[in-house]
Amino acid sequence: MKIKRHSRKHDTPLQLTPIAQVLQAALLLSVALAASPARAEDEDPAAEAQAAVSSGREEDEQQGTAGSATLLPTLTVNAAADSAPDGSAASGYRVKSASVAGFSEQDLLDTPFSVKVLSADLMKNHNVKTLSDLDKLDASVTSSIANPGWYSTPSIRGFSLDNTVNFRYNGQMMVNLQATGMENKERIEVLKGLSAMQTGFAGPGGLINYVTKRPTAAPLTEINYYVNEFDNTRGHVDISRRTNDGRFGLRINAATEEERSYVRSVDGERRFFALAADALLSPDTILEFDVEYERREQNGQPFLEADANGKLPSGFDSRTFLGQSWARYPTEYTMVSGKLKHFINDDWSFTFDGNWSKLRREQNMVWSHWGIQENGDSVTDLYYSPDQEANPINARLTINGRFDTGPFNHELAFGGMMHRLKQRWGDGYFDFLGNSNIYNPVSIADPSPDAPDARLARRVEEDGIFLYDVISFGESWKLHLGGRYSMRDERTYDTTTGDRDEQYKEYVYTPSYALVYKPQSNVSLYVSYIEGLEQGGTAPPNAANPNQQLSPLLSEQWEAGLKVELARGLNFDVALFRIEKPFEFKNSDNYYVKDGERRHEGLELSLTGKASPEWTIFASAMFLDAELMDASEDIDGNRPSDTPARRFSAITEYSPRQLNGWTFTGSWTYNGARHVHADNKGESAESYDVFGLGARYETKIGPAYTTVRLNLDNVFDKNYWSSAERYGLVAGAPRTASASLSVRF
Repeated sequence: MKIKRHSRKHDTPLQLTPIAQVLQAALLLSVALAASPARAEDEDPAAEAQAAVSSGREEDEQQGTAGSATLLPTLTVNAAADSAPDGSAASGYRVKSASVAGFSEQDLLDTPFSVKVLSADLMKNHNVKTLSDLDKLDASVTSSIANPGWYSTPSIRGFSLDNTVNFRYNGQMMVNLQATGMENKERIEVLKGLSAMQTGFAGPGGLINYVTKRPTAAPLTEINYYVNEFDNTRGHVDISRRTNDGRFGLRINAATEEERSYVRSVDGERRFFALAADALLSPDTILEFDVEYERREQNGQPFLEADANGKLPSGFDSRTFLGQSWARYPTEYTMVSGKLKHFINDDWSFTFDGNWSKLRREQNMVWSHWGIQENGDSVTDLYYSPDQEANPINARLTINGRFDTGPFNHELAFGGMMHRLKQRWGDGYFDFLGNSNIYNPVSIADPSPDAPDARLARRVEEDGIFLYDVISFGESWKLHLGGRYSMRDERTYDTTTGDRDEQYKEYVYTPSYALVYKPQSNVSLYVSYIEGLEQGGTAPPNAANPNQQLSPLLSEQWEAGLKVELARGLNFDVALFRIEKPFEFKNSDNYYVKDGERRHEGLELSLTGKASPEWTIFASAMFLDAELMDASEDIDGNRPSDTPARRFSAITEYSPRQLNGWTFTGSWTYNGARHVHADNKGESAESYDVFGLGARYETKIGPAYTTVRLNLDNVFDKNYWSSAERYGLVAGAPRTASASLSVRF
């Protein structure tokens, strides 16, 4: 699709603020790393060849859909070392821009935040099926609450994400209370750290943004089939068409899956459908529209905890099913999303976007971890709550413009947003089910309990206005100044009587400052300061103050970073950060309280792209010093639970010249030891390494471009705890072999 392209008079870099000491050291490092400047894209012959294969990519990138117009896989992988950074395997999975860190698509080199973009090619080639698999793609992202049959909630920089505010669908809020299909996702953007400037109220860990596939410039038909050794099978079709004049495009993704987990008896069915459309209403106006529907029904694997002596279950087989065959977890999810963008002139545009979604689920959860004894004996409870609903609606108006004031150039974004959320649930049934053993589980009859109907339990209304100005002075400096004023009204209700339980209203201003310096066109350094705000936590049902909503939490983040585009097509990133957040926990009197703060200081390293025409590397590391400060005496100075001091992730691919079409892959994930309890007592979860191997072959059979993939995850069948929360121990997946076939016309 072609849309009128407007000249950009200023193409110098963007972004960030504080921590001056790092700037000097990083500048010296950048000189060494940038000794061989990256080749400009307009001098890149491989990029020109890729553009010839995929006509229309440039126009799609102008709409913020980089990579969506890729029509055919590149078969001559050896010649793609310098290909355009579109997220494809040929480009070393590099991506040039993202939208999660600002109010429009931004070049990552000019973005004053730590951002990782995970493309569809990367996720497909390395068997990423859910959010819980992201930990093998980025060291700063850790799996949390990732039990088979349930939805995943990753942590970023050691902080858990809020399932109602820290997730985005094409830039707008979505609830993450269900597993989300990846079939129609062009990429996943991960913003690390505070995000109040973009989102208002949100947890300090970061944002995860799903970006959907757009209609392609040329016709596309792709058929995918996946199977693993546990008989999990998935079929998926991806079809895109555009009218002859290019003004209207349509893309459909549909999938059906027989879900079979490595956990015995965790199975179910899944159906997925997504439609994406765009229309060029005028040379200056484009409309984008998405509809997504997904239904799943599966058993869930219950969580574990340390035994009565503080020890972790020893020798537990991750394939052992701790639940009950009748305890299903059906979910039904619908999302409708749209965006209208209009270019007023060469310098000004406005975007109106929004979404509406509805989640319906039945929570039929068996808890088998209470009072575990050394021999595995345990108490089993049942929580049953039917007809739960979450129904958010979001809208945002953003105006972007450029203007000059004397020697300064301004790139301005301002506007407002609206967020509404209603959640319904009932009191539910929570009671003793029977006795069991985690090593020899007992089958228990379904009590078929009655549970009260769901009622309005929570209502959130949030409005915000924002202003963000990027001021350029000279060819190398940019100052980012931003602020957001958020107004939040949250109410909770007694689901038995319907009476209001709690309410708080907050009117808060959160600033964001950043300074960016580019000594060369392929090097940027930044420092930044940002404040964030999130809703206070809710006391768990078993606390002495059950369901009490605590007051909002104000967080602060300082960050400094270096980004370099190296010569052959490698991107190297470094970030130093410090995040401070109030700490919430259950105290010795069993009250859920706010006391002291969590302080996370860390270093992130990332290397992505082509080390040579044959070698690809996608690697990252995080070193994290996390501590509880000024808290009660029994936990002051402790390390937060499930927070490793070191994490490493690395993926490498080798495409030998002698074996055209073949690529051999390897992966490694390291997770440091983690405390299970906030008091740092009892046994800790040990560090672990998990390795993976794989191969894929790309060829052309008649008119079809065909790719066969083989993967072996956890090659050495390592036993480990993928999540190590006190009441959320999750055993990692065993060795798993899988295969997939993609045929593209």
